[in-house]
Amino acid sequence: MSQQDFTAVISATAQEVFRQKSIPFNPALAFREIPGFDSVLAIQFILAIEAALNVTLNEEEVDTMHTMGDLLALLQAKTSVSP
Repeated sequence: MSQQDFTAVISATAQEVFRQKSIPFNPALAFREIPGFDSVLAIQFILAIEAALNVTLNEEEVDTMHTMGDLLALLQAKTSVSP
């Protein structure tokens, strides 16, 4: 999956979960800065990302995610294929 594909999924999922018309991908955007952000929606967002990309994020990984860029890096690392 390309970086562009990941950023599209992150943005679309954020828009859906946080009920915003537009949340363009911005690697520096902290999730807590998204209008409507709360702990319940944060969990729903993580679950939606996991479902959309067929990945599982553990608690330690989720705890390190503060920005869209953090999530992108984590998803790229989790889905990379080792030689």
